[in-house]
Amino acid sequence: MPAARRRSMAEFLQQQRELEEPAAREADSPLPVLAAAAPVLSARSVPAPYAAAGDGQLSSSEQTDLATCEAALDNLRIAFWAAGKALQVIRDARLYRAGHGTFEEYAEQRWDMSRAQAYRLIEAWPLAERLSPIGDKLNESQVRELLPLAGRHGQDAAVTVYRAVAETGGVQVTAAVLHGAVSILPAGRFDPDEAVAQIRAYLAGHPGGQPRHNASAVETFTAQAEKMLRTLQRAASRGTLQAAAHADPETVRRMIAGMRSILDAIEQDAF
Repeated sequence: MPAARRRSMAEFLQQQRELEEPAAREADSPLPVLAAAAPVLSARSVPAPYAAAGDGQLSSSEQTDLATCEAALDNLRIAFWAAGKALQVIRDARLYRAGHGTFEEYAEQRWDMSRAQAYRLIEAWPLAERLSPIGDKLNESQVRELLPLAGRHGQDAAVTVYRAVAETGGVQVTAAVLHGAVSILPAGRFDPDEAVAQIRAYLAGHPGGQPRHNASAVETFTAQAEKMLRTLQRAASRGTLQAAAHADPETVRRMIAGMRSILDAIEQDAF
């Protein structure tokens, strides 16, 4: 008997999208089997580049090509969300176990994906799903800017911020704008009405009634601090910290103590 063809990640994600559309099937009808996954848009489906035929209205073939190209771009835009959800299903249900000892081995060997990348996608998809009814052009970089806020105050806070930006006339929702909106909010608490007012003032060019350069200082410090935190998290998640502690625990303790002293000094200087 010939071996079963291995599905691509794109095929898996297409099936996940189909399963999320209840209108496509009756509630009590059986789920489609794996082998019945519909074909998905691939690079071969996109027309080869060609020179413009001229100015004026698009021909019917050009309209078809545009629709195909935009469908490919739309697949790219939501791929991170679908991939993160798919990876969590595989991890939590241990669907990797037939051929791999751990989820991390599966991600690396099957998809050439680092542990950090896989877990970033898993972390991002629930918030992306929550935001999707609001943001028709939502992308991973936008979600990434809201994840720290969601971690501190919950997804409702992230939705409030995104909605406040999206519903402000004349403002395009971008990762940079969301970063700035989050950075002007107080870190220790979140009041939805207050946050919306602060964000609207910020977008109008007067964040919190403070001069613009104060907001820039907050943004700069926040960006640098978050970059430092991501670096530390990556080091720990990849096993570097554990390996170093096993090899030379005293040095690791000294470095951690030094970092703690620096943070204490920063807090004292700031407050």
